[in-house]
Amino acid sequence: MYASVWKRFFAFLIDAAVFAVLFWVLAQLMDNASVSLILLVIIWLYYALLESSPLQASLGKIIVGIKVVDRRGRRLTFWQATERIFSKLVTNVTFYFGFFIAAFDKKKRTLHDRISHSAVISKRAEFDPEAYEEEEETSFTFITVVSVLLALVFVALMVLAVALPQYQRTERHIQLSRVLTALDYAARKQLKDSQKPLADPRVWLSKYRNCEKISPDKLSCAGFELLLEPGGVKANVRNHAMDILYTLDYPFDGGPVVCTPLTKQGEEICSTLNN
Repeated sequence: MYASVWKRFFAFLIDAAVFAVLFWVLAQLMDNASVSLILLVIIWLYYALLESSPLQASLGKIIVGIKVVDRRGRRLTFWQATERIFSKLVTNVTFYFGFFIAAFDKKKRTLHDRISHSAVISKRAEFDPEAYEEEEETSFTFITVVSVLLALVFVALMVLAVALPQYQRTERHIQLSRVLTALDYAARKQLKDSQKPLADPRVWLSKYRNCEKISPDKLSCAGFELLLEPGGVKANVRNHAMDILYTLDYPFDGGPVVCTPLTKQGEEICSTLNN
């Protein structure tokens, strides 16, 4: 009576193919951000309307011969179908653990089936509502705990894979802006001070906030160093491990700032600056 994991999987593939074609068509007409938002709305309405309709199934489910019912074997309302759609997010963020538990459940229930109190059965099955109402509380509690743990792992991996690199990239660009500002100010001030009588242009002639003079021609600042060189000022930009990512050369004659990468991150910064 209950639909097998394989039937549900093939139904998912058919629906996914429909969405892939739809995404391609929309992508030809508008930008990616708009396409993603519109497609999310379409997916919601596609499942919610079809699974709450007399068909009780999406296109993929219709083709493989299965349908969705509530715990008493009745057709879902639109809002019950909507709840079922959004509960699939829980299944997805558990690396599909919530889906494959159906293979070990005698009623073939996924995690989102349990959350939304629904079931997927064969199209012509005679549903026994009393059989579905029985809940295995111990099993469900275990599945819930495992699902929460997997969801936390998913979030942690997303932070490491997406949020953390993005944060580091933003931090490097903020550092670049700070270094360029300090470099421009220090070079202009040094050039001006070196024109005073008896001034030695080979040494730093002024003090700068957040920078410490560690040698006559070298300043150590927060995250970078400024070095006096013939014809200009050079900045060595470092990361938290004190490795030099890239250098910036600021010529006194008004020429462009030259960025020289020393690491992969430095290449990213220099390509941004040079473009």
